[in-house]
Amino acid sequence: MTAMAIRPGPGLDEAADTVYRTMLRARHWVREDLADRLGWPVDQLDAVVTELIADGLVAASAELPDALRAVDPALALPALAARRSRGSQSAVDVARYATERPKAFSGLDDAVAYVERLTASVKSEVVQLVPAYLPGSFEFSRQVAEAVLRRGATLRAVWSSAILEEPGAAEHAAWLAARWSAPRVVDAVPMRATVVDGITAVLHDEQGHAGVIRGARALDSLSRAAERLWARGVEVTAARTKPETPPADARNELVLRLLADGLTDDAIARRIGVSVRTVRNDVAGTMAKLKARSRFQAGVRAVQLGLI
Repeated sequence: MTAMAIRPGPGLDEAADTVYRTMLRARHWVREDLADRLGWPVDQLDAVVTELIADGLVAASAELPDALRAVDPALALPALAARRSRGSQSAVDVARYATERPKAFSGLDDAVAYVERLTASVKSEVVQLVPAYLPGSFEFSRQVAEAVLRRGATLRAVWSSAILEEPGAAEHAAWLAARWSAPRVVDAVPMRATVVDGITAVLHDEQGHAGVIRGARALDSLSRAAERLWARGVEVTAARTKPETPPADARNELVLRLLADGLTDDAIARRIGVSVRTVRNDVAGTMAKLKARSRFQAGVRAVQLGLI
């Protein structure tokens, strides 16, 4: 294998780095075509791809049943660095990979990658309108949901009720519900759309047509439609027993993120749906573990150490 001029990314060996970079140059790949491009035997490629899937850098295509795609670097690399670099200071140079992603939409997988990029930097809220189950799409990605919730943002999804008949969707709904982000269902959702922070929307369909909306008038109309559907929706609760508090690990990460953003205990409690006392206990424990002298310092130190 030819040595690379650029050092591999966080937690990646040279082979994984090579495959990931190559996959970023197209919206999706069939394994045989990717092996031909690399000049590798398929079994060698399969071993590396399996590793990349486990690390969250590669996922199933939303367009082709047997194809794979690279998860957008802005979403995948920070999450991988946080898992691999706990306890040590590290930075993730996402731009080294992001520049290799095609810029124009040419299919559904490009739309998925664009939404991944948007949600990686969300500030307040992501709203999803989902008319049908689409395996491989971001609406059913734990990685996307984790990125939104880790940043202290809200995830609101409205699904057509028929989606719950799909085992993968029902499992994802239960997973979201355990994190206090249960989707709501209505009889039918008229469009597939994602609105990020109320300033950018992506509309797409199963045929691969996609577009971005940034105009105030169109965004306002779409946001009002989403609010009406959300108000009518019924929260998915049948698949799980609602816990009294979010899972401890997920809650602690979220509290750390909100501390770094400078939120008060009351504001954090309202944001994640727990008592102020629970938040204060989490804060005290976090400060002790990180040897921080203030709440804000605890949040900043957690970011520096790659914990959030």
